[in-house]
Amino acid sequence: MAPKNRLKRPPAKPLANPFVPRYVSPKERAENRARWRRFFYGTAAVLAVAVMLMLYGYSDQAPAWLRVATENMDAMFGYPVLRLIAWMTGA
Repeated sequence: MAPKNRLKRPPAKPLANPFVPRYVSPKERAENRARWRRFFYGTAAVLAVAVMLMLYGYSDQAPAWLRVATENMDAMFGYPVLRLIAWMTGA
């Protein structure tokens, strides 16, 4: 026979209807917009700094280690920075 002191489970919750959209408050919308804006501005800033550093890496004034690192990194992506320099100088 089964013991009498079994723990009773709480009643199961009904599943949420997947067709009813979740309410998003105006405050949450503003926070989400700010989060996306911060992500895009940060990504744009990082890309701009990376391109400027690589452009500087191709100059005569850059240290030798930076020139080698720039050329190797540019070669990994198919020389887009070198093509950008050629386009800017009209070569």
